[in-house]
Amino acid sequence: MKRISIGIIIAFFGLAALPVYSQNQSILKLADDYSHALKKFQIQKNRRSIEGILRKGKAVAEKLDELESLNKTEYSLLERKMRGFVVNRDEILFIEPDSKFFAKLAARHGTRADIAFFYLLGELRPDGVWAAYIEQQTDVTGCTIYGQGLLTKLYGKSLQFKKNYPKSYISDIDEEINAILSGFTESLCACGERESVLKEFRLFIKTFPKDKNTPAIKKRLAEIKKSKDFRFKCQSG
Repeated sequence: MKRISIGIIIAFFGLAALPVYSQNQSILKLADDYSHALKKFQIQKNRRSIEGILRKGKAVAEKLDELESLNKTEYSLLERKMRGFVVNRDEILFIEPDSKFFAKLAARHGTRADIAFFYLLGELRPDGVWAAYIEQQTDVTGCTIYGQGLLTKLYGKSLQFKKNYPKSYISDIDEEINAILSGFTESLCACGERESVLKEFRLFIKTFPKDKNTPAIKKRLAEIKKSKDFRFKCQSG
């Protein structure tokens, strides 16, 4: 079984008197914790941050080995508990947050940081799994979209979030920023022609001339111009 690791949350479904399972208590117990925390959060009267709920969901998302070993009854139970998360083990394994669900939750009960984060997450990963700048080509691979300014724009928006909310969702935003930067520093598979790649690199350099990552991106641009390893109009997988 293949897995995608991008993860963020799971969900709530108030179930009592659950049966005891011998081998999969860890993931189901964590899902229980998340479910109860989410239910309690939804009935509160005062606004507070959703980030703690997200952390409980992420704890479940880290148990992909256990996700694969669940029997049908357990898996069905887990899905019901994880409202607000997309749970999958067909061909690939992942537990990812539904940004639309959490954006609505943030609007009703969360803080400004919550609202901004889940709105940004919806831009970064519109379907909850694949990054906006990746075109899916197989179950687990895709090519990078250059030339449309997506990488550069989303990098800027992520930096702005860190500036506006320096104490909120730190690890989540850093993970997304690193993923964006890998499109400039590591990716070898471009969806489009050579010129689209050069255009995106030049846009980043022009937009962020003093950014700490710009020297490395300038160097990579020079390497791409000479290298034969970088693939254009690439078919991944």
